[in-house]
Amino acid sequence: MGKFLKSLRVALNGIKYAIRSQRNIRIQLFVGAMVIITASIFRVSVIEWCLLLFCIALVMGLELINTAIEELVNLVHPEWSEKAGRIKDIAAGAVTLASVFSIVIGLLIFAHYLFP
Repeated sequence: MGKFLKSLRVALNGIKYAIRSQRNIRIQLFVGAMVIITASIFRVSVIEWCLLLFCIALVMGLELINTAIEELVNLVHPEWSEKAGRIKDIAAGAVTLASVFSIVIGLLIFAHYLFP
């Protein structure tokens, strides 16, 4: 159990670092909280809850991976480089893609509550 708790503590430290250092993660946390509040107000179904929570976790998880990739690229190649920039752009693109599709899913779920 000690190894598990140590691993959990290390992971939580990584999340805390990302929240403190990355503006986009703070924005996504805020948006995720608003989605959760809105879903609670509309009393969405269990399936809708699952989809919404999955979307929130997917975007947040990809943002954490994006942050890790940016940190690694900065460590390996501190000066600007076209290839390093492309790597960062691709990682950011993954977050953007998940965010866009999550917005579409959210709109599809909330549309019938907003416009019955």
